[in-house]
Amino acid sequence: MHLPNSGFTLIEMTISIVVLAIIGLSLSAIIQHSMTIYADTTDREELILQGRFVTERMHKEIRDAIPNSLQVNSTGTCIEWLPIVNTAVYETLPIKPMSSSTLRILPEREVKSGDRLVVMPTSATNLLSALPTNGLGRTAQVKQDVLFTAGEDATMIDVTLTQATSFEVSSPAHRLYIYREPLAYCLEGAQLFRYSDYPLSRSELSPAGLSNGKRQLMSGNIKNASFQIEHPSLVRNGLVKMLFIFSDNNEEVRLDHDVLIFNTP
Repeated sequence: MHLPNSGFTLIEMTISIVVLAIIGLSLSAIIQHSMTIYADTTDREELILQGRFVTERMHKEIRDAIPNSLQVNSTGTCIEWLPIVNTAVYETLPIKPMSSSTLRILPEREVKSGDRLVVMPTSATNLLSALPTNGLGRTAQVKQDVLFTAGEDATMIDVTLTQATSFEVSSPAHRLYIYREPLAYCLEGAQLFRYSDYPLSRSELSPAGLSNGKRQLMSGNIKNASFQIEHPSLVRNGLVKMLFIFSDNNEEVRLDHDVLIFNTP
């Protein structure tokens, strides 16, 4: 008996090659598309992580600022505030026309020489300015260290000031805030920098004006950033609105974040 030929014909082989080529191209396109989606997702996640780091870091620092110490520059790309290093309640306060070079207070921790204290702060400019030569105002400066140990048995301590001071107003809660140096964040190109350890007497709120301090890179890949301050009112505390747009490899992530200032004057 003669067996039929079981091989492929030329047409069948051609059709098989074409079908396999189509399947291969389809699989290649699917794999390439999947890799593109993965890369885009990875870029987006990295931008989100950068944004979270920046906003959470700034949130923790800004929320404990001295009330009314925050300010931004004219372009809204630099923000500055005075961190609280200590708080205290006072026994009595020399209100004008009275004056005194000592205060009796109950602080949270020991008081350091050079510390500035303020009662009822209302202006960031006044907090940064030199002390008035006549001693009349809302700020004063500590002359020498005073040891203090917090606890149930803690008692008030006497703090010596650098000059006889006459305060303009008193706090209804007999509260004062103590500060030393400002902090600032500035957008420079596509990078955000943190400035610290610069003097109160800085010339202007800008990267050039803060050049005497410590400069630390916090993030890159920033397409745009802006800061806006809403000062406290009778119904709420101060509020800081932050906007960041992060961009990399044609991916953009926008973050809007609000920070409520914990403290009131």
